[in-house]
Amino acid sequence: MRIDQSVIVITAAGTLIGKAMALHFASLGAKLALVDNDIKKLEATQDACSQFSSHINIFHLEDTQPHSIKQVFTHIQRQLGTFNVLLNTWPKCTNTPSILEPDAINEFNDVMCNSATTFFSVGQIAATIMQGNKQPAVIINLALQPSSHHTHLSDTSKSVIQGLTFGWSKELSSLNIRVGAIIPITSDNQTMIHTRLQEEIVSCTEYIITNDSFNGRILEAECLI
Repeated sequence: MRIDQSVIVITAAGTLIGKAMALHFASLGAKLALVDNDIKKLEATQDACSQFSSHINIFHLEDTQPHSIKQVFTHIQRQLGTFNVLLNTWPKCTNTPSILEPDAINEFNDVMCNSATTFFSVGQIAATIMQGNKQPAVIINLALQPSSHHTHLSDTSKSVIQGLTFGWSKELSSLNIRVGAIIPITSDNQTMIHTRLQEEIVSCTEYIITNDSFNGRILEAECLI
């Protein structure tokens, strides 16, 4: 798949890594649909990308309810006609509680409802649209730590993303939709926003998009100091 012939949807486009990916793929000639719930950061990413391309569209996600996500993707399809790449970011990868905690079930439900459901909804809605387009497409699931204070990705989030990636790849392969994932691995003295780690994540993303044989696999983005 060629980057300069792709329409790429980037979720969490207002984050540092979302902005880094947008800048990179804009510089390579891709058309972009940038999605985020923070309109100011979303506009900042669009402004930064404008030096490379005028084909940068922003879509404000007002909340993470499935109907709002569907509405955003409907707008993307109306404005751009189609898209063939989704960068599906899970930006707040928090651990599930200990099984022995008194309020464990409520905390578990919060994690699943606030993070996993949104992540799944984005993938499901995008895959449905991609299926209708009947063109080669790819979904890339990306996990990020919630902040610089949590340098290790939650095992729960990692397991969910791995499981969904494997499952989706099997289900969607007959529709010519590939699915991959990127999981950052960091050392104790690193933070999510380390520049070299961002570059490694962007490089992994480009590799998955352009490698038509990549499907159902996980890449670990690692940058040791």
